[in-house]
Amino acid sequence: MEVIYKDDFTAILCGDCKDLKYSKGVDAVVTDPPYGLSFMGKDWDYGVPGVSYWTSIKDVMKPGAHLLAFGGTRTHHRLMVAIEDAGFEIRDTLMWVYGTGFPKSLDVSKAIDKIAGAKREVIGQYQTPEGGQILSTYNNWQDTSIQTGMQGRRIPTITVSATEEAKQWEGWGTALKNQHGNL
Repeated sequence: MEVIYKDDFTAILCGDCKDLKYSKGVDAVVTDPPYGLSFMGKDWDYGVPGVSYWTSIKDVMKPGAHLLAFGGTRTHHRLMVAIEDAGFEIRDTLMWVYGTGFPKSLDVSKAIDKIAGAKREVIGQYQTPEGGQILSTYNNWQDTSIQTGMQGRRIPTITVSATEEAKQWEGWGTALKNQHGNL
């Protein structure tokens, strides 16, 4: 347990909560526990911490103290239920919402053509709004490193469906964009 800051009234500690030796002296806990996504096959991220984990945290907190726990987009519900079952009251939810990035989605049309062994026709290349070239390292894009002189870089191409089945699924993917909205 590392003491980040300490004065007569306050202490900011950084470390594993299981190493905390305080008794009913904690005013707030800010934690980023495992998300339960099996991140890169790591055992420590197999599941979200259960009720006993959150109970041990609650046991060292003052009455009325606050907990802020980060969670994954696909598993935050499991985290919240465990926290609530440990005796915490869920008051509000904070979200880190940003407009960049894209989901790791499978293009259904491309997948259908791939399974059928059909070659998709390249009809263009993606460009920046200013008309510049976009370079990427994604493996599923046409390799033009010889043409560009950029070893290991790729230019994303625009293709059209090769089979009738794929045409029916043009524009469909398997994941949502990483944003949040209210209905």
